[in-house]
Amino acid sequence: MSGISRRKILGGMAAGLVFPAMADTDGDPDYANFARNLNKIDATMTDVPSATIRDGRVIQPERELPVFHTTDVVVVGGGPAGFAAAVAAARTGAKVALVERYGSLGGLFTNGMVLIILATVVNENGGQTLYTAGLCKEFMDRLQKLGPDAITKFTPERYGQPTADPEASKYLMDEMIREAGVEMFFHSWGVDVIQTGDALKGVVFESKQGRQAILAKQVVDCTGDGDLNFLAGGGYQQITHALGFVYQVANVDRVDRDKDPEAAKKIYARGNQPIKSMCWRNCLGNRGNGLDVRQLSKAEMEHRKGAWELVQRQKKTPGFEKIYVSSTCSQLGVRASRLLKGVKSISKNDAKTGLRVDDAIGYSGDDRSGFKQGFGIPYGCLVPEKVDNLLVAGRCVSCAPDLIDRLRLIGPCFVTGHAAGVAAALAARNGCAPRNLAVADIRKELKNQGAYLG
Repeated sequence: MSGISRRKILGGMAAGLVFPAMADTDGDPDYANFARNLNKIDATMTDVPSATIRDGRVIQPERELPVFHTTDVVVVGGGPAGFAAAVAAARTGAKVALVERYGSLGGLFTNGMVLIILATVVNENGGQTLYTAGLCKEFMDRLQKLGPDAITKFTPERYGQPTADPEASKYLMDEMIREAGVEMFFHSWGVDVIQTGDALKGVVFESKQGRQAILAKQVVDCTGDGDLNFLAGGGYQQITHALGFVYQVANVDRVDRDKDPEAAKKIYARGNQPIKSMCWRNCLGNRGNGLDVRQLSKAEMEHRKGAWELVQRQKKTPGFEKIYVSSTCSQLGVRASRLLKGVKSISKNDAKTGLRVDDAIGYSGDDRSGFKQGFGIPYGCLVPEKVDNLLVAGRCVSCAPDLIDRLRLIGPCFVTGHAAGVAAALAARNGCAPRNLAVADIRKELKNQGAYLG
């Protein structure tokens, strides 16, 4: 075996794996490290009839979809809302699957590098109340235990608006998903629903294995764009918003502002992440349709060009020579597109009263933007008007456009996802549509899981 043992540890990650002997490989024996992994296998997929052109129209033939998986609850979208929904549903006793189009969890929080966890607390009664308790609190606490490079420091008395490291966050989300026993499907895009009348029976997703079905008793739409509610024929309102973009600049701890103090005043480059050499910059972007692929593609290219060229100009300022673009977001910052038309909806005027409602399934904190009130989120904001066996969480919940800039933030997305996961698990257990659940039962389980309910 050219000095390569049958059992080898690679970087401490492959302990216990048994690799085939070189005689079993179809690879080049002169490259043993690679060759031992190379074997011919039978095809694992079968081609299906292709689309055709008929009378000038492109027609997709009818075909049977293989059932890939069966579960109690399927969550589509692995951002903060989807992550929280999947963990909460599993902790409530459901068998859960989570479908995510990228190769890591966190959505715009990690892949989009929107790293600040906003709207978590409210200053009241001479102290601070953590409105996004439950899974959001657990996540922040566990990040802090990973060390000072994982999240900016906070205390149990003052959570504020910490900034998290994206890689530490991805790692921790993976760990919590594993602990909960959630079946994780990365690189998979939810493309349709399985529907009988107004009731969903599962979802269709697409991956390198083609289109396949997941059968489920309950579905949670955490796509950010309300894709599944749309595909099920549910009501929504569509809005535009700024298409943002985040990038990271490194070596900001090596900047010497004294070389040209006046020029330095015009450059934002200081550590604002747990890793002090890093600075994340959030570009607001222009107004656009977050569902228009041409606009999204144009925004990606313009933002990336602008970020690169800006930093190259800034590097020419004395004292800033060592900064550089270390990474750009892999997920464009679509702030909002579709908003659910739910059983209930709330507006900014509702929220400014510091809304306290009997059917609140969670609360949003203060986002430090001048809108100081915390407010309750009614359960009906997660429930579609007419589609059954479906809940919606994250930045596409039912609200007026003037409130979405609060509910799309990371903290509230954790909160609505947590509630949707609990409700979906209870509905699956009880064999009923989510709209028929007693909100008191949802709130009881949420309290058991540490959520703040006023």
